[in-house]
Amino acid sequence: RTAVTEWQNQFDSLILNVSKDSGVPAHLLKNLFAKESQFWPGINAKKDVGLGQLTEHGADTTLLWNPPFFYQFCPLVMDSGECAKGYLHLEEKQQVYVRQALIAAVNATCENCPLRIDVERANFSIGVFAHTLLANCEQAGQLVKNITGGTAGKASTYEDLWKFTLVNYNAGPGCLGDALDAAKTDKQDLNWENVSKHLTPACVGAVDYVNDISR
Repeated sequence: RTAVTEWQNQFDSLILNVSKDSGVPAHLLKNLFAKESQFWPGINAKKDVGLGQLTEHGADTTLLWNPPFFYQFCPLVMDSGECAKGYLHLEEKQQVYVRQALIAAVNATCENCPLRIDVERANFSIGVFAHTLLANCEQAGQLVKNITGGTAGKASTYEDLWKFTLVNYNAGPGCLGDALDAAKTDKQDLNWENVSKHLTPACVGAVDYVNDISR
C-alpha cells in the first residue's frame, strides 16, 4: 500500500503546476489518470497509451481542436514549414505521422528503465494530456454553441461543461452531440443531469466514467 500510494502521488506537484498553466482542474486531471491507467503510463491491451490512455482518434482531436498545441508540438517532429500550414491542411500521411508521434511522446514504456517506465516521459505527458482535455473542451463547447446558437458558458455551468468534456473524451463527439440535441429538443436545460439521461445505450457507459472522475 505504501509503494502504491507513493507511485500514485509522485505526479502531484507536476499536475498542480500544469493545472495552473493550462486551467485544467488538477483534481480532474489526476482522477482522469486514475480512471484511465491507474497511473501506469505504458500501453494497455487495447493499445491505448500513457497516463490518460491516448488513442489515435484522441490524438487527432488534440491536434485539430487545440491549434496552439499543434503549432508547439509539430516542429518537434516535422519540418516547421509544413507545420505552418496547420494540422487540417497537412497531407493525410503527414497527419498520421504527427498523430503517431504524439502517441509515442506519451508512451513511457522503457525496457531498460526501472520498472520498465520512463518517469521523465511520463512527466512530459501530463502537459500533453492537459492540452488534450483543452481540445476536448473546445470541441464540447462548439457542440453546445451549435445547438444553442450562443456561447457555451451561457448555456451550461463551468462544472457541467467539464463533464461534457469528459463525455467527449471518453465516448466521442457523436455521443455528446446527440445527447445535447435530445435535451434541447425536450426543452431541458443543458446540465449534466439532463444531458446524461439522453445518452444512447451505446454511449451510456460515459455516465459512470464522468461520475467517477468528477467525484
